[in-house]
Amino acid sequence: MRWAAIGICCACAWGQPVVVTAGFEVASVKRVDHDSRRGGTTREVTPTSLTIRNATIGNSIFWAWGYENFRVIGPSWRDFPTDVVFDVAARTAAPVSAAEIKVMFQNLLKQRFQLTFHFEKRDLPVYALVVDKDGPKFRQSATPGDMSIKPGDGYSMKFERVSMADFAKTMDPPFTSRHVVDETGLPGVYDFTLDLTPYVVDAQTGKPILDARGALDGEIAHIQALPKQLGLRLERTSAPLEVMVIDHVEKEPTAN
Repeated sequence: MRWAAIGICCACAWGQPVVVTAGFEVASVKRVDHDSRRGGTTREVTPTSLTIRNATIGNSIFWAWGYENFRVIGPSWRDFPTDVVFDVAARTAAPVSAAEIKVMFQNLLKQRFQLTFHFEKRDLPVYALVVDKDGPKFRQSATPGDMSIKPGDGYSMKFERVSMADFAKTMDPPFTSRHVVDETGLPGVYDFTLDLTPYVVDAQTGKPILDARGALDGEIAHIQALPKQLGLRLERTSAPLEVMVIDHVEKEPTAN
């Protein structure tokens, strides 16, 4: 498991909106029976097709619009654990870009699940990444190049040329329970290593320490490791964030 590497991949880049005048030429959306589900969500995108297996409304919204689950206000069944899981097989009339495929998928969700929504700002619980009382325990990067995040031994990650804003993104849900905002005030990019191993592995048995869900508790690990290793800490607060509010969505897609 590599929290940071996965987290930075999940960070969404916002660009100019893509205008698509047509939808898919053919699209099949089928609710998946609980007994026939196998594995997690998979997605395959080509210039002429979109194939998704074991999708939820929640992870579909994240892929199509870029709104993570904590920034979506709607029914609890929209994401795992849920029995509202579906497969999508869609084809375009001609080759299109990946951005156009996303817009077509947005329209498909609106049409087949009667999805309606609006955007607004709400105060949500967040973690503020701040400098601890004794100051940061790392230095600015002295080498040029792009940002690099690589796994090390155990549950450690090596960060090179990473800004504090990008570092905060690596701790976003599901790796902690709250969105993390950078309030360190530290400019530039930095090199450092964060090792969560002592906080997620039992020193006597060598086995992972699991929480009540049977998963590694990355949140507690970060809270404990950051002050000791990096001179940073996570502080509970709230902040205004733009959210997608689902006004209506059906559990059953309309017939193919």
